[in-house]
Amino acid sequence: MKPAHYYALIVLLTITGCSEKLPDGMPKLLKVSLTFQQEGKPLPDATVTLFSEAPSFQWTVGGTTDNRGVVVLKTHGSYTGVPEGMYKICVKKFVREGELQTMDNPGAPPPKDYNFVDSQYGQQKDTPLSIEIKSGNKYEPFDLGPAVKELLKAPGMK
Repeated sequence: MKPAHYYALIVLLTITGCSEKLPDGMPKLLKVSLTFQQEGKPLPDATVTLFSEAPSFQWTVGGTTDNRGVVVLKTHGSYTGVPEGMYKICVKKFVREGELQTMDNPGAPPPKDYNFVDSQYGQQKDTPLSIEIKSGNKYEPFDLGPAVKELLKAPGMK
């Protein structure tokens, strides 16, 4: 075989080896990245979940924002991309402050958990955010308004 043929074979194997094998029944996925901001600044470490408005939709879609506030969405946590359709978007960011009690630190006060995104964005029924995922769409950044710091309480606490 000539060197040019080897090169062509390597390129062909590389291209065909890069495509993800999707589970049976999973629709075609479109690569989608979304940007989230708070007060015009990137929102890092936020959990983003998309909920399909189609009643028979069976796939989970989501991801976590990076330091630039960008999330590359995955379906079922493993497959890069999102099926076409209309979605509601939920965004949450929880931060734990304080240390857990340990043998080295037995008198530590219990840590407190805080939500750093307005709670309306965290519930599918309340979120005002929605999006249509389809080929060729460009997505503007989502600004979630002012930063918050809401103490999360354990269920049953007032």
